Amino acid sequence: MRFTSARFVRLLHSYTSMLMLFIMLFFTVTGITLNHREWLPESSNRQLLDIDLPSELGQTEAWQADALAQGDRVRRWLRNHYQVSGSQVRYDWDAEEQFLVIDIKRPGGYSLVEVDVIAQQLILEHHKAGLMSTLNDLHMGRYSGELWRGFIDASAVAMLLFTLTGFWLVLPQKKRRTRLLVLTVVGLGVMLGAYSFM
Repeated sequence: MRFTSARFVRLLHSYTSMLMLFIMLFFTVTGITLNHREWLPESSNRQLLDIDLPSELGQTEAWQADALAQGDRVRRWLRNHYQVSGSQVRYDWDAEEQFLVIDIKRPGGYSLVEVDVIAQQLILEHHKAGLMSTLNDLHMGRYSGELWRGFIDASAVAMLLFTLTGFWLVLPQKKRRTRLLVLTVVGLGVMLGAYSFM
């Protein structure tokens, strides 16, 4: 049986639609919740902990030699013992006060760590927002890391293939082509009209 371009496009359209079914549902629903955040009540969980620095992390000589490397060890220790994680991390070191602030962001929350080297203590402020905040942040790729951003890009390519192959499959259908192309133009007109009235 000859493998025609129409058959190839139909297969591509079918497989991308199945691949993207739940992904498109995710981006569609979170697109609505992003547009209407006031519809959904948000729960927020805030935790504040005073923690003694372990002896291996509180050595003054290590902080003076390389404060940021020592701060990264503190962050990894917190990840292992207090489940503090995030893909965006910023360090702010005050050498005079011997004080480090670690700002850790992730979808749906953040952690703020204040390390007082002189007092050998740290304060961990841990914020966790509700499920919808996490999903909305994932929709935007906010604080989600390179892997998730790559997933969003791959999803966009699959959606592009799905829509273009659907359009290509409509073109040979003479009986329905005019009506479907009119709907395409109407959709474009609605989008441009909404944009012009912003």
